[in-house]
Amino acid sequence: MVELHCHLDGSMRLSTLKDLLREKGYKIPKDIKFHPGMGLTEALSRFKTTLSVLQEPKSVERVVEEMCLDAKAFGHSFTEIRFAPQLHHGAPIEEIVDAAISGLCEHSSLILCGLYGENPQVLNILVEIARVKERVVGIDLAGGPLPQHKWSLLDYSGAFSKARKYGIGRTVHAGEGRSPKEIEVAINFLHAQRIGHGLTLLEDRKVLDLVREKDVTIEACITSNWHTGGIKKLSEHPIKKWIDEDVRVAICADNTLLSDTILPQEYRRAVAHCGLSYKDTMKCKQYAIEALFRR
Repeated sequence: MVELHCHLDGSMRLSTLKDLLREKGYKIPKDIKFHPGMGLTEALSRFKTTLSVLQEPKSVERVVEEMCLDAKAFGHSFTEIRFAPQLHHGAPIEEIVDAAISGLCEHSSLILCGLYGENPQVLNILVEIARVKERVVGIDLAGGPLPQHKWSLLDYSGAFSKARKYGIGRTVHAGEGRSPKEIEVAINFLHAQRIGHGLTLLEDRKVLDLVREKDVTIEACITSNWHTGGIKKLSEHPIKKWIDEDVRVAICADNTLLSDTILPQEYRRAVAHCGLSYKDTMKCKQYAIEALFRR
C-alpha cells in the first residue's frame, strides 16, 4: 500500500502528543480526536493542540521518524508526509524542513503545504525550498477558503506554475464539500496532478471529464470526510461511483491520530461501507503507486 495524503500534525502518536504536552506543561485535552459531522472548521481547530508541541525541529524530526516506523508496521510500501513548515515557529522554515527530512526513512518523502488564505508569497518560498531539497517531492494547498480571505484559489497559480517548471509535484485540497469549480481551477490554473478529497466531483460532468482527460488522481479520505461532515455516513462516500466512472482514485488516511484510523482500515471501510470489490481495491493501490510524486 502507498499513502499519498497524510498530514504530519494530524498523524503523530497519541503517546507522543501526551509526552510533548507534558514537557511543555500544557494541559492534555480530554478528547483531541475528530467525530462524525463535526465540520471542517472545528476539525481544523484541533490542529492547534498538535501544532503547539511541534514548534521545534527536534519534535518535528521525532514525529516524522515515528510516522515512518508506524507506516512500515501498517504495511505501507511508501508514504508521502505533508505539512506546513511555516506554522512551526521554533526555527526558520528551512531548518524545520531539514528536521522533517532527517526523520524520513528510505520509503518516504515530503510534501510542503501552503494554506488557503495565506499570502501566495509563502507558497512561493515553499516552492523554492522544494526546488533544492530532493526529499521534498511536492506542494499542496491545504485547509479551506473562508469569506474573509483576501486571496482566492487563483492567486496561488503563480507558485504552482513555478512548481511545474521545476518538476515538483502538485496536489490541491479542492471540492471538499464545496463547488466542483475548485477542482476545475486547481487543474487548469494550478496544474494539479492530484486532488485532495474532491467530494463534489460528480456534481459537474464537465469537471469529471477534465479529471479523466488529465489523468488526475483523487486522494480519497473516507473517514475524514465523514468526520468533517462532507458525508453523513460512510456509505455515502462517492468513491465507488468514481471508480465506476473510470476516475483514478487513491485511498488515503489523512490524519491517523485525529481521525483514529490507519490506511489498512480505510481500505476495509471502503469495502465494508462503500461497496468496493477486491478488484476495485487493487485498482486503487495501483493508482496510488502511479500517482506518487517523484523527483
